Amino acid sequence: MPIINLIAAMSENQVIGIDNQLPWHLPDEWKNFRKITDGKAFITGRKSYQAPDALHSTYRDVVLTKQNDVFPELEHAHSLQHAFDILKDESEVFVLGGASVFHAAIPFADKMYLTVVHAHIEGDAYFPTVKADEWDLETSVYHAADEEHKYAFSMNVLLRKKL
Repeated sequence: MPIINLIAAMSENQVIGIDNQLPWHLPDEWKNFRKITDGKAFITGRKSYQAPDALHSTYRDVVLTKQNDVFPELEHAHSLQHAFDILKDESEVFVLGGASVFHAAIPFADKMYLTVVHAHIEGDAYFPTVKADEWDLETSVYHAADEEHKYAFSMNVLLRKKL
């Protein structure tokens, strides 16, 4: 079984999207995303994969969908477990969402790359609540707001505690 990573950006009120798009533009956070995920397999829900600002793997995408004909050129899975089975020989995979995919994947996650955007933002998709006592903060890098970044944000790496 590969290492299961969740990677997301959420506001302080846990918003991750509105109208199937990110509600912010954070170029340095996207650069960090690309650095972390380059050459790795992604698991993404269908709507997230089709989003106008979707990020796709440079290596391998598995899209969660019950519609086999939506992405004939891609690997697709009917469930999260099916996606894990497809990617069982990978060393690690990244789960990119959306909200229902994150909710289903949290129990399986070994690591989370969770950027917190320091603002309360309106949205219609939310990152699920995480039980803080199950995770250790490995690193946190703060990025101030500037000309290219309307909001300050912190790029956090959390590791699941060993029981």
